[in-house]
Amino acid sequence: MPDSQQKPRVVDNPDVSEVYVNKTIGCSFDGGAISVLLGCSRVVPERLDTMPGQDQPPPVYVTGRLALSPAAAVELINSLNGILAAISNAPNSPISAFPDTGSAKPN
Repeated sequence: MPDSQQKPRVVDNPDVSEVYVNKTIGCSFDGGAISVLLGCSRVVPERLDTMPGQDQPPPVYVTGRLALSPAAAVELINSLNGILAAISNAPNSPISAFPDTGSAKPN
C-alpha cells in the first residue's frame, strides 16, 4: 500500500538570513531540545597592511545557534547522510579523503 499521507507545503521566507558555518562548536541536549552552536574561523590582521600572526590558530566566532526537537534532529541527520552519501559516491569527492570511521561522532 503506498504512503497516502500528504507532505506539508513549504512556504519560503525571503527575510530569513543565511549563515556561513565552517565549524561546529558544540552540541548539547537539555532533555527537550538539541542545541547546536555554529561558528566560523576567521583570520583577521590586527592592523592594516599586516599579516595575521601565525603563532596560534585563528579564533572561531559564533555565527549561529540552532535549537532542534529530537524529531527535527533525526530528520536533519537523515538529510545530511543522504547528501554525504551522494557526495562520497561522486568522482574526486573531497569526502573520500576522510577515513570511514563508521560514525559521525566528533573526536
